[in-house]
Amino acid sequence: MKTALVCFLLLFFSATSQPSSHSDEEALMSFKSSLSLDPHNSLFDWSPHHSFCNLTGVICSSHHQRVVSLNLTGMSLLGPISPFIGNLSFLRVLDLRTNSFQGQIPPQLGRLYRLTILGMGRNELEGSIPSTLGDCSSLQNLSLAYNNLMGSIPSQLGLLLNLKTLFLGKNQLSGAIPSFLGNMSSLIDLELGKNKFHGGIPVELGMLSQLSVLYLQDNNLTGTIPSFLGNMSSLTDLDLFQNKLHGNIPIELGMLTQLKIINLGFNKLIGEIPIALFNCTLLQNLALSNNQLTGHISSEFAKLSKLQQLLLWGNQLSGKIPISLSNCTQLQKLELAMNQFSGNVPLEFGNLHQLRELHLASNHLVSGRKDLSILMALTNCSSMNTLDLSLNNLAGVLPSSLGQLSSQLSLLKLFSNNIEGNIPSSISNLTMLAYLDLSYNLFNGTIPSSLGQFSHLERLYLQGNNLHGSIPKLLGQAKSLGKLELSENMLSSIIPNSLGDLPQLRRLYLHHNQLSGRIPSSLGGCQTLELIDLSHNKLRGNIPPEFLSLKNLQFYFNISSNLLQGSLLEMSKMAMVQAIDVYVNNFSGEIPIALSSCTNLQYLNLSWNSFNGTIPTALANLKNLVDIDLSSNNLSGVIPMAFQEMKTLQHINLSSNRLIREVPKGGAFATLNQSAIVGNLGLCGTWIKLSPCSKDKFSSITKKAIIPIVVGITIFIMSLLLFAISYR
Repeated sequence: MKTALVCFLLLFFSATSQPSSHSDEEALMSFKSSLSLDPHNSLFDWSPHHSFCNLTGVICSSHHQRVVSLNLTGMSLLGPISPFIGNLSFLRVLDLRTNSFQGQIPPQLGRLYRLTILGMGRNELEGSIPSTLGDCSSLQNLSLAYNNLMGSIPSQLGLLLNLKTLFLGKNQLSGAIPSFLGNMSSLIDLELGKNKFHGGIPVELGMLSQLSVLYLQDNNLTGTIPSFLGNMSSLTDLDLFQNKLHGNIPIELGMLTQLKIINLGFNKLIGEIPIALFNCTLLQNLALSNNQLTGHISSEFAKLSKLQQLLLWGNQLSGKIPISLSNCTQLQKLELAMNQFSGNVPLEFGNLHQLRELHLASNHLVSGRKDLSILMALTNCSSMNTLDLSLNNLAGVLPSSLGQLSSQLSLLKLFSNNIEGNIPSSISNLTMLAYLDLSYNLFNGTIPSSLGQFSHLERLYLQGNNLHGSIPKLLGQAKSLGKLELSENMLSSIIPNSLGDLPQLRRLYLHHNQLSGRIPSSLGGCQTLELIDLSHNKLRGNIPPEFLSLKNLQFYFNISSNLLQGSLLEMSKMAMVQAIDVYVNNFSGEIPIALSSCTNLQYLNLSWNSFNGTIPTALANLKNLVDIDLSSNNLSGVIPMAFQEMKTLQHINLSSNRLIREVPKGGAFATLNQSAIVGNLGLCGTWIKLSPCSKDKFSSITKKAIIPIVVGITIFIMSLLLFAISYR
């Protein structure tokens, strides 16, 4: 009887000391009270007036009425995670991903030994990973990715032998990748990318025979790619992108016949692409870009019939591009740029009907019969949106079939080739173009006015050709145009007023043409302009005040080598501009003091004009000025002494003016070459091999001449006074 009573009492006190459903409710209310913001009022029903098992995101067990799941993903909740969450002792799922939780991960979570899923990714958590998580022995999925966690991975996590997925990517974790991860034999997905891990890839990882995904990208890993990775027979995704790995690609990777994704780009790998890789016939994405790989592309690539992306750019691969690549009929993205490929682009690429992006820039490719038939072949690629054949040796005339390229084409780059002839009018069919670069070729003829019909066009590069005629007025209808580059051609006539109708225009390059007439005042309406270069043309007349009122001009204002005249008084409104260049024009009047309000100015060239008056001392207030050229004007007066206090000034040219008096000695003047002041006959200063200044001359003859003369005059006057007194 006594034994039974003792057992009853033990059971009673044991039961009452354990957390109850009431403690679950308290834990939930404490969790909510710790929040500082619930922007969508997602937890509107979280109050004591509602049954806690019916609250948003809460699931209770039917038997014990205890919380077994708390899922609050994607609610934008802000604040710390309450440590009272550790009192939900029946909890199996805790998912707080994609919110704005801050502070540290409560170590009290280690009490939740029933927990199988813990998701806290995509928050703003900081501090270290609590070692107590190692006590969550039932944990199968742990996601802490996309936070600001620091420190190393605690060794206690090695106790989580049931763990299947471990997501710690996109944090600031450091140290070596721990070898105990190799003991987690149930791991299927291990993602540690985008951290600060260093050292080699631990050999113990080769024991993870069930591992399907291994992401170690964007770290500071060193050493070679270990051959033991070939033991991971279940591996489908391998990402070692952007580390410091070197050596050859191990042939053992060819044993991973389940691989679908390999990314080894942005390392220091050498040697050839191993033939063994072509045993991975399930490969969909192969990325080896930006390494130092050599050799040819093997015809064995034809075995990779499921390949969708092949990224080999930025290596030292050479030889011809094999026709067999056209057998990879599922290819959507092919990047072979920045290598040493030669020969023709295979016309068979036209059979890649799913191809969306083709990047072959910066090679030694040619067009065999100079007919650019590859462009005709690619008209069969109806899904293509990106075509880049720039920086090659392609020659010939653009075919009229250019307009039959994919209607989805948004980027077309053919710059720096030897393409000649007219730009075909059929280009007007490519209405989705956002980026067109035909620069630095041998095009002649006129600019097609139909380009103005491209409502999506953001960047147009036609510089460095032999284009002539006028700038089409219709370009003013390309309302999305942000960058217009027509320089280094033979364009003539006037700058059309319609360019002032481009509300998104940020950069305008028209330099080195034969443009004439006046600068249109309408350009002052392009208030988004950051850079403008109209230099080396035949523009004349005064600068419209509207044009000098471009308040957002940040980088470069260049109207040099024209026939412009008048003053520059309105330039003070360009407060953010970094460079002003107006040399070789007919500007006159005084240098405006208001230039001193251009506080970001680093480069100022007003040379070869007719400016007169003195150099404004206020220019010394330009605290970022590095280079100033005021040469070949009619400036007079002295060089402001304040210029020698300008700490950033490195180069100054004041030659061929009418400046006088002493040349300053400090600052940029301390290393001044005499050529920078030549042609100013009134300047002096022995330190720069000029004649002595007048005050130096005066002091040198004082003892020899002036003092005796003064004494003599004094004696003479006193003699006269004495004579006058005695005469009286």
